[in-house]
Amino acid sequence: MTLNKLAYRVLCYLPLLVATSNSYANTIQLKNANDSVRVSPQTLAIEWNTLSINQSVLNAEQKTPQNYQILAQSDNAATWQIQPSGLHISASLIGGKLSLSLSLPSENLVSRQHPIDVQWFNLDQSKSQTLYLPFSEGMRVPLNNSTWANFLIDNYSGANTTQDLKMPFWTVEQGDRFINYLLITPTNNALTFSTVDGLLDMSASHQFTQLSSDESFKLEITLGDSPLSGAINYRQYRQKIGQADPLSNKLSRNKELNKLIGASHVYLFGKDPLSISDVNDWWGLKDWYIKRSGLTISNNVKSELLGFDKQQGWFSQYYKQLLLDSISDSLINKFKVDYPTLTNNTIGDQYHAAQSISDWLEQHAGNYLIQPNLWGQALSSDMLNSFKQAGLSRLWLGFDNWMPSFYHPEITQRAKQQGYLVGVYDSYNTALIKGSNDGWLTANLPEEMRLGCAIELASGEKKAGFRGNGFYLNPNCHLDYVKRRMLDIVRYGQFNSIFLDVDATGMAREDYRDGTTQSAMLTAFNHRLDWLAEQQDIVLGSEDGNSLTSKGMAFAHGLETVGFGWVDHDMTKNKQSKYYLGRWYPDHKPEYFFKSAEVKEPYRTLLFAPQYRIPLYQTVFHDEIISTHHWHSDSLKFSNVKIERDLIAMLYNTPAMVHLTRDEALSANSNRIAQLKHYQDGFAPIHQQLWNQALINHIWLDKNGDVQQTMFADGSTITANFQSVPFQYNGTLIDAYSINAKLANGNVVNWQSR
Repeated sequence: MTLNKLAYRVLCYLPLLVATSNSYANTIQLKNANDSVRVSPQTLAIEWNTLSINQSVLNAEQKTPQNYQILAQSDNAATWQIQPSGLHISASLIGGKLSLSLSLPSENLVSRQHPIDVQWFNLDQSKSQTLYLPFSEGMRVPLNNSTWANFLIDNYSGANTTQDLKMPFWTVEQGDRFINYLLITPTNNALTFSTVDGLLDMSASHQFTQLSSDESFKLEITLGDSPLSGAINYRQYRQKIGQADPLSNKLSRNKELNKLIGASHVYLFGKDPLSISDVNDWWGLKDWYIKRSGLTISNNVKSELLGFDKQQGWFSQYYKQLLLDSISDSLINKFKVDYPTLTNNTIGDQYHAAQSISDWLEQHAGNYLIQPNLWGQALSSDMLNSFKQAGLSRLWLGFDNWMPSFYHPEITQRAKQQGYLVGVYDSYNTALIKGSNDGWLTANLPEEMRLGCAIELASGEKKAGFRGNGFYLNPNCHLDYVKRRMLDIVRYGQFNSIFLDVDATGMAREDYRDGTTQSAMLTAFNHRLDWLAEQQDIVLGSEDGNSLTSKGMAFAHGLETVGFGWVDHDMTKNKQSKYYLGRWYPDHKPEYFFKSAEVKEPYRTLLFAPQYRIPLYQTVFHDEIISTHHWHSDSLKFSNVKIERDLIAMLYNTPAMVHLTRDEALSANSNRIAQLKHYQDGFAPIHQQLWNQALINHIWLDKNGDVQQTMFADGSTITANFQSVPFQYNGTLIDAYSINAKLANGNVVNWQSR
């Protein structure tokens, strides 16, 4: 080779050599023990030993930083500033933990209409294999699965890390190591999903708003050896900062909580004083109602009821329910209760009106009805008898409306004497305008709250409420009114439990009405939950049980089966589809809650196949919050994934949820009662051993994840066989579709899904 050719080749490669050299020269290196981390101050690309923690991504307001200035640096820490945003960034590597902090200098003014978005994270999908995400109990997401990629892009891109991410962390698998990202600042963040070269990609950003501009964004990154390492790390973090509150502590403060241990959860539907089972003379009741009751009857109902007579020979279920619904409407109109005001929440008025209705029915229509002490639409004496005959010793019974207990408080008292928790659904999330839906009792709030507590967006508009109705409310507003109403509901309804909807979902918003930040709103939710839990003999539950809003809670409904397919045509519109979830009718037994449906793809595989589930939430909260399904999807709702849901619940040691109406509980042998007994036979003895034990491990016992095992702190194990054939493990034959629990107390429980 001639000298000229050699010189030519050197000149050709010189730019590459310089770029590489500059790349290393512009990297901050942090060292601690055997760990070495390299951080690009300009792009926030991070390498930890051989792992790719973060790809080049850093920009503020869609502007790539042009330069940076080191402000301070040592062997294991550094602080620098980037321009043109002026963003300050700090990084430290101490004790196997990489801590990062991003903040704006105080002189940076952020306008209300133009927050500053900082993109700080970009997954290195080319070097990673799997994401573990707490969007529900826990999702295991292979990056090379295009179905998963499309699902996350369609359903979770733009997700926030307070409500959507149920716990503020995620884990990335690279080779045999697991990288855990814990958001110390969980508010004002967004996650974005996309695909790059056929692989799922994920990025994250933080937003500095006018209200949050003085709050630093902080996160911690750690390395682990198992998919649960991020959850274990978060559990330890909650313990360190004093957020953890084990069930054992809650039980010491409230002995009623003992009734929750080993209990299945039941929602009771119906809001009226009478059920079909309470009538013994339909023709006489109809004739009395139309001709002699003196009640106001709508012309449409009167015309329909007059359209048939005894000569037809039968009184159909439709006309029976129509007659009872119309009688109830007429009596509510006769004993009308005023709309709530700040000085009168009308709960006492509602109770006295309900008692007046019961007395009036006994006096005027008693000849056509069974004896009054047996009445009840949502809960009745014969239902309690069925529970007792079936041997159901532990139940949480939840009303979706407090009026049934106002009509028949003696039935609630008997249920409590029988050893059950009896709770009621309540909510203070949405306020409606008077007259728009007076039957939605929880949302009937004083006008001063509807307008004065409505969340004001940065645009100046009020935040529309649930499904666009009314307005969403700030939980720190008129708290005294809320506290008084909750206590009145408990007192008049004789309840020993409350399900407070929405408060525990982590639904953090900014409110420019009074300058409430997202973090301050989380604090307000926690304050309300904690105050209610401190009231004597009230066992508190809420929706989701999100880790950021979980103060005082003993149980949560939502994470084990989350909502899905909200806009899917077959599920919500197509009544001929096998996937159709059902109508929100009739009121006493909505199809949506009782109609069996199948789960369509891709939801069936992605959300219910055991290979894509991982107990992240249970790893953090098993001994702190008892978690089960969202009430939209009880344990019997989905016919083609019932086995998977049953076994996952048993594997994670979470209770079943079964919906009931009076006609579904006429005997101890009715299908739903029998299912409850079957769930109790498996769940109760296991939970009574494990309720105060941490879930510490989860492994696959075969390569496909068809046989899985959980381990608890006391050494107990639960093994689930999702296969259609038996599985032999350590000398134990586990039947098809079964679990085998070997408990530390020496007991063995075998249970098979029906």
